[in-house]
Amino acid sequence: MKLLFSRRWLQYFAFAIVAALVCGLLASWQNDRRANRDAEIERIEAHYGAPAVPLDEVLPSTDAPFSEDEEWTHVQATGTYRTDESVVARNRPKAGSAGYWILVPFDVQGGGTLLVARGWESGSGADASAAEAPAPPPGEVTISAWLRPAQEGDPSENTGESVVAVDPPLIVGEEAYANAYGYLDSEEPPPAEPLEALPEPNTDPGSHLSYTFQWITFGIMILVGVAYAAKRERAAIRRGERDDELAEDSVVDGVEYVVVDKEALKAGGVKRPGRSQAAARKAALAANLGMEPRKIPRSRRREQEDEDAALDSQLGV
Repeated sequence: MKLLFSRRWLQYFAFAIVAALVCGLLASWQNDRRANRDAEIERIEAHYGAPAVPLDEVLPSTDAPFSEDEEWTHVQATGTYRTDESVVARNRPKAGSAGYWILVPFDVQGGGTLLVARGWESGSGADASAAEAPAPPPGEVTISAWLRPAQEGDPSENTGESVVAVDPPLIVGEEAYANAYGYLDSEEPPPAEPLEALPEPNTDPGSHLSYTFQWITFGIMILVGVAYAAKRERAAIRRGERDDELAEDSVVDGVEYVVVDKEALKAGGVKRPGRSQAAARKAALAANLGMEPRKIPRSRRREQEDEDAALDSQLGV
């Protein structure tokens, strides 16, 4: 247990906990995005294929609120297009290709003007124009369209022919349905030359669920990895393969420490740990009497050689 409470390992554990918490927060964020995306897909599937209802049932007035839960509601209305006021919405890709939406005001019978995105045209650039786009049917037309929330536009981003955001009051004026615009499904009678259909809504759930599990897995791996490393180090200490002092960054009771006299080392003398003066005298007497020196095991000789090499490197010998 002493190893686990050393300064070094407490730092490791603190880092692991913080990293695991960050992974948990990222997993929660991805899970929230997954939940929002699932709700959006459910809304699309519920409204996109539903029968069209009269526009005034959903928007009884031009300033009626339009909630997010009502997006993709299928509606029907009768009126006339104001073709000469058509504009394009820039930066509207389809199947990976750059393009525009053709926006045309539609005066609804009974009052109000619904801004309708009639179709898609390929192209890019702020100088786009709806002048060459196929015209809508003339006279009285019955349209079916899906309602989508209005976007907040910036007049400085618009030109006389193109806009960035579909903001009905900014494009049409005060008579526009302020909080929603139409995403065309069909027209009756049909136009002489149809536009390319607008992109269908995307129902791909994305990778949010897999990212959620990945962040959870990363957090668990970090905690398990640090715990496993601590376990291995404790086992190495018990087997004598690792020094307690190095492992715990502290002085360990019961460990013998040797004080080395640097001046003596520089003079060429090396004092071995645990070798007393009496032992030195005995060694000298044995040499004078011609006694055979006691053989030192090979493993012990290698340890002594390693010690000598380490001391020499410290002294610069």
